[in-house]
Amino acid sequence: MKRYLIASFAILLSAVFGFARQPERGYRGFAEWTNRIYHDSYNYSYRSNTHYSPGIATSHGYQFNPWLFIGAGIDYTLDDRSYYIYKEDGNLHNHLHYDPSEYLLSIFVHGRTDLQLGKFTPFADVRLGWNASSNGTVYFSPSVGYRFNWGRKVGLNVGLGYTLDSFRYQEFKQVDTIYGYQTWVPTGKYYNLNISSFTFRVGIDF
Repeated sequence: MKRYLIASFAILLSAVFGFARQPERGYRGFAEWTNRIYHDSYNYSYRSNTHYSPGIATSHGYQFNPWLFIGAGIDYTLDDRSYYIYKEDGNLHNHLHYDPSEYLLSIFVHGRTDLQLGKFTPFADVRLGWNASSNGTVYFSPSVGYRFNWGRKVGLNVGLGYTLDSFRYQEFKQVDTIYGYQTWVPTGKYYNLNISSFTFRVGIDF
């Protein structure tokens, strides 16, 4: 019984953490659980936050040879942040408030290279596209990682990287009205906000 358990455990480890074969030419798809972490500090020095945003991503494309994949995909990430930008006393300010219904939706082109260094199979990839969220512009996310063998045609991928989300907000200024109170009006200008996140992904390719 003891030998049976040891053998079963060895087979399981071999299946999950064995060295991956190089991907074959043809269709290839990815499904991933994504995680973004970043810290912000804005305007008021006593207010700063560390944000964690989980999500899912998938991409599909063509494997041209063992080391070159090109495809396209989509990344859906939950987000608890909402910004608005305003101008006061000649200076730009941004204010953060929380809205659990917020999310980030990115559409991207996906390029990836899988390497084989002896028995080791690291990878590097880059995703470049459009942040389709409200006020979003550029999405850019390079990463590096390792691919483990998991079955005959499936690989388990673990990657670390960086994600840049870009946003463009309209600028407002506070003005006095003839009724004795102040209101916010657009200045006609726009303000670019870039958010840089540490990114961790785990998923499969098939």
